[in-house]
Amino acid sequence: MRNWLATSPCTGRPHLPAANVSRVYEQTHVTAYQVEDVLVDWDLFRRLRARGQARGAEGIGDLETALQLVTGQPFDHLRERGWSWLLDGERLHETAACAVVDTAHIVVVDTLANGDLARARSAAETACRAAPYDDVARLDLIKVTESEGHDDVAEHMLGADIFNRADDHLPPIDLPGRTHQVVKNQNWGTPRRSSNR
Repeated sequence: MRNWLATSPCTGRPHLPAANVSRVYEQTHVTAYQVEDVLVDWDLFRRLRARGQARGAEGIGDLETALQLVTGQPFDHLRERGWSWLLDGERLHETAACAVVDTAHIVVVDTLANGDLARARSAAETACRAAPYDDVARLDLIKVTESEGHDDVAEHMLGADIFNRADDHLPPIDLPGRTHQVVKNQNWGTPRRSSNR
């Protein structure tokens, strides 16, 4: 692994120094492997997201590029008896999932406004892969499905994924306030809507 990561051109040290010469060892005298001076996909995602948001309407391409780095739930391939630091403190995996959903939501709103349904669907599906139980991601996918002209499918998704959702095998709970407001604003799930189709 050390040879594969090679040497940092900035520090002249291996990207993965021996455990007894790592920065954490120098500071604490605890032998530990620590990767140095490597840009990982989460760092790149954050940089692209920040740049895209700073550029406003011109930054949508950066946000879409950031979403291309997402293949599933953040940090979902953890090895057993490892990565315990991830579950403590900042809970980076949850922060990352929220960042993906927020980024995708911006892209979905923009691409729907511009009539680009394929890009909207791609962003919404990426958010659902990253955070499969998130209402924002699900509602965005339902809106895209409706915009594609699949009203019956959208209504089914609304019932199964929002109104009657039971992720934990318990009865459905009341809708969160934001979800309720979005459903109301879209006039989803109402008998009047169903009869007008």
